[in-house]
Amino acid sequence: MEKLLKNPMDRYIPSQLEVEQLCEQYRVGNLISIDAALGGLFNVNLKISTTTGQYVIRIHSGLSREDHLNSEKMIMEKLQKHGISPLMPLPTKEGFYFSKLHHRFVQITPFVQGIPFKFTKEQAYHCGESLKKFHQALMNEDAIPTPVWSNYPSQKGLEEGLELLRHSQKDLHKEVHIKEVEHLYFKVMQQWTPNEKFLKKSIIHGDWHPWNVLFNEYNEIAYILDFDFIQKGECLHDVAYFLWTIKNETNKEELGRHFIKGYGPLSLIEAELLPLAIARASLFFLCTASFVADPVLELQKQLRVQKPYIEWLLSADGKASIKNLLSF
Repeated sequence: MEKLLKNPMDRYIPSQLEVEQLCEQYRVGNLISIDAALGGLFNVNLKISTTTGQYVIRIHSGLSREDHLNSEKMIMEKLQKHGISPLMPLPTKEGFYFSKLHHRFVQITPFVQGIPFKFTKEQAYHCGESLKKFHQALMNEDAIPTPVWSNYPSQKGLEEGLELLRHSQKDLHKEVHIKEVEHLYFKVMQQWTPNEKFLKKSIIHGDWHPWNVLFNEYNEIAYILDFDFIQKGECLHDVAYFLWTIKNETNKEELGRHFIKGYGPLSLIEAELLPLAIARASLFFLCTASFVADPVLELQKQLRVQKPYIEWLLSADGKASIKNLLSF
């Protein structure tokens, strides 16, 4: 019997019987055990053991769409032809890329062994090198369906978040906070928007951070994970987002320089806009504070975290520090 999941963010954890049925559907052997939940902000990821090996069952949130999943398969296959290794989901016995369970898309991948990110300069270098190969392989691809939700800070998404903040202003009781977000949005976007059209575009990963890859013993990337956010966008966003994710690491300058060295030289306009691109990644988490269950708490938290960082990125000192990463 199908269960009704009203909220697209509701997470569904399958029963043992349902896991057994999925094992049969994907022809991965008989279930031995459900081993662990592997985490995930939106999706449920369960590691299982069967008579043929170990696998991960992924139960998507209600935000996933069939057209985007089909595009993911196409993009992954093209990356494979260029010698890039995405972790490919297995087909069902009917040959489909996914199935459905209680109106949620389901995929199964092999459980692969790999070395996680350990904050070394060698790993950072290969993160940059692989990202450049990713962009080059997909540079000539047409736009694909945009995911319902992603961390990509499109102007449309930022403005929708701001509008929802304004609409919720009475509930938030924090007009001054909303004014601060609007001010930061204006400062970043008035510089970004006129120059955006000059940036190189490709199909981007959209969530390129060092925990979405696994490394081999030589610190090279063995597998790229999590293609939920892929879309056509500025290559610079993936570069900026990686730098944004390591901003709190003690060796962030060393990691950043080696990441950029692996990626290769940025164009003049990319180098100029890199601090803004990182600020735009931060801005996303401010503008979308209204999308969570407790927008009051979220807005206060994000202002504490993102506001000083955005202001630093827009300062002469911040811009010089980021541009220093490009010297190698």
